[in-house]
This record gives sequence, C-alpha cells and structure tokens, in this order.
Amino acid sequence: MTRPVQSLEDRHTADARLAPFDSRAGFLVAGLVAAGSLVFITMVMGIAFLLTANPDTPALSNDFRVFWGAGRLAVAGEPLAIHDLARLGASHATGLDVIMPWLYPPAFLVMVTPLGLMPFAWAYLGWAVASLAMVAWAARSFVAGIGPVWVLMALAPAYFPCVMMGQTSLFWLAALLAALAALSQGRYVVAGVFIGLLTLKPQLGVMIPLALLAIGAWRTILSACVTTVLLLALPTLYYGLDYWPLLGKTLEDHGTNIIFSIIALKLMLNPMYFLAFIGVDPEVAMNIQLGLMALSAVAVFALWRSDRVGFDVKAAGLLCAIMLSAPYLWYYEGALMPAIALFLLRGGVLSVRPLHMLLLVPLLIGGGAQALNVFTALFDQRWLGAAIIPPLVMVCFVLCLAQIVAPRATAPASA
Repeated sequence: MTRPVQSLEDRHTADARLAPFDSRAGFLVAGLVAAGSLVFITMVMGIAFLLTANPDTPALSNDFRVFWGAGRLAVAGEPLAIHDLARLGASHATGLDVIMPWLYPPAFLVMVTPLGLMPFAWAYLGWAVASLAMVAWAARSFVAGIGPVWVLMALAPAYFPCVMMGQTSLFWLAALLAALAALSQGRYVVAGVFIGLLTLKPQLGVMIPLALLAIGAWRTILSACVTTVLLLALPTLYYGLDYWPLLGKTLEDHGTNIIFSIIALKLMLNPMYFLAFIGVDPEVAMNIQLGLMALSAVAVFALWRSDRVGFDVKAAGLLCAIMLSAPYLWYYEGALMPAIALFLLRGGVLSVRPLHMLLLVPLLIGGGAQALNVFTALFDQRWLGAAIIPPLVMVCFVLCLAQIVAPRATAPASA
C-alpha cells in the first residue's frame, strides 16, 4: 500500500465538520467540562497525598498500587516476585481483601519500574499527568486546531475512572490515536510502531490486525510485528523465560475467577456483563460474547475494506468493535468513548443537532458517572454503566456499518 488511507480533501472535509465547536458556545462547554475535570483530578490527587502522608498507609487501594508495587519489587531486584500475590500485596501493603494480580507482559514491567523509585502519591500524580498529556498530544491531529474540541478530548469526564484507578487506558488510547493519525497520513511504518506498543495491553487490540489486513497495510503490519517481537524479546532476555509460565498461570486463574464471579463485578462495561445483568446465565453470556467477537471481526474487515466509508468512520467503527468484543472490559476502558464521538463527528455520522447530542454527551461522559458514584453511592453502578454503555456503543457501531451501504457524505455537516 503506497497511498495515504485518507486523502487530503477528505481530511479537510472532516476537519470542517468540527467548525460548530469553534464558537462561544463551544468554548463555554469546553471550559465547563475542563473545570469539572480539573476539580475531580485535584480532589483525587489531594486525597492520595493526604492519606499516604500517614506512614501506616503507604498506598491507596486502587489499581495503581499494583503498578507501583511491581515497580518497587523490580527496583529491589525481585521482578519475578510480581507473580506472587502475597509478595505483590506486601509491596504496596494495602491488604489482600481484593485480588489484584499482575496481568501484563514484561515490557510493561520495564515501563512501571521507575514508579518504584518514588513515593506512591508522587508516582500516582506523575502517571495521571503523563497519561492525560499523551492523549492531548495524540488527539491534536484530529481536532482541526479547534481549541474546544482539543480540550474536550484532553479532559473528557470519561477519563475519570482511569485517573481515579491509575489505570493504563489513556496511554493505550494515546498510542492508538497516534497510530491512526500516522496511518491516515501514509506514515505506515510509524503507525506500526505505535500499534506494536499497544501489545503492552494486548486484550484490547484483537480487532486492529483485521483493519490493517482489510486495507492491505503490509508495511504497518510488518512494523507492528517487529515492534512487538522486540517488546517481548528484549525484556524477556533480562527477566528470564520463567516470566511467561508464571504470567500464564496468573492469567488462567484470573480468567476463571472472572467467569464465575461476573455478576458481582458491577463496573464491567461489555455486552457479556450486560447480558448477565439482565438475567442471562454467565456461561451463556460468555458464549454470546465470543459470537459477538467473531461478528465484530467480520464487520471491522468489511468496514475497513469498503471504499464507500471514510477513514474517520472506519476509526470510529474500530473503536466500537474493540469495546464490544473485549470479554474483559472495566469502566476505565470507557476512556475510548470520547474518541468514538470525535470520529463520528468527523465522519459526518453525527453532528451537533439536538437528537445527535443524545449519543454524543453519553460518549463524552463514558464511565465518568460511575466514578462520581463511587463517592456518593446514590445509584446502582450497573444502571450507570452496563445498562447504558454496551447498547450505546452498539448503536454507534451500527451507524458506522450503515455507511457501507449509504452514500458517502461530501459536504461538511452543520448544526
């Protein structure tokens, strides 16, 4: 493949569709969202510094404790101890009341090792700031230089769970956006490098190779494979081959635990949990999820293969398929949803019409309402997440797929 996936004309047309946000109303909305997000982030970080100032509380009981604890073990020269739940739990000393295993490849351990050199609160703050900054950097290629759109992509409420839990979703989103930007501009080798980096959290990337195969992006595929091999091989040479059987055993145990306890996991967002929530047997729900994964794979290939579908709609469809196909999807993965909204706007599938806002606003919020509900406990978390988000993403995916048979828009959408 030698030509860019997206022509310059199509890119300008997609940029023009964001023009309604370059207005007083757009700046007002973006300002309010940014202010609310900064208040939330400041509150969370303030709690972290306040609580960990007590010597008896070295870390918070969030997901980030696993990364910080793993970093401490690696700094201490005991990297394989991360696969021992007792040792990992002792490294962050927040108790073993909730099972929090290490589920990542060795390159990710390299990434988090510097965290072990810092106190928890400072490491947590640095992690959050870096993740938000990476998303802001990666999104710049798709915001057409319009400040309000850039602010909404940089500080969307959908990122609240990821910041609160100290998770990796924002780093993953940033790498995917960077890959899509490079792909749209014909920088296929660079796109492959970013896609290779996504293997640090491989469970979300299953649909990406199908999109690349559909457009014949062989240089991107080769570049991604080389990057992946290097990310797997080089850290393995350092940590040793024993890393992999230990990780495999942890993944097996964790997968079994998820299947049999799914109904109690109120912060899951995938269709499997939605089905379990409405009363479907968990094993049946899992089989349906696997079937949906296969259908999503076919749909992504068809979407990216079609000449009638613009690049931005293809990107939105890929993001939807990622969320719908993942058997393991927590509320912090809702960080992908603002990007779905952005690409649907750029693709002309949605606009700022009032009816379309019924989809755009929930996409911007993602799991943010669930994060706020952690502090207030006013609602059942399932009604804020599983009951809304899987059907919402499915509607967006169907809208993307409908573009295969619908005439392709050629004029910028307006209000």
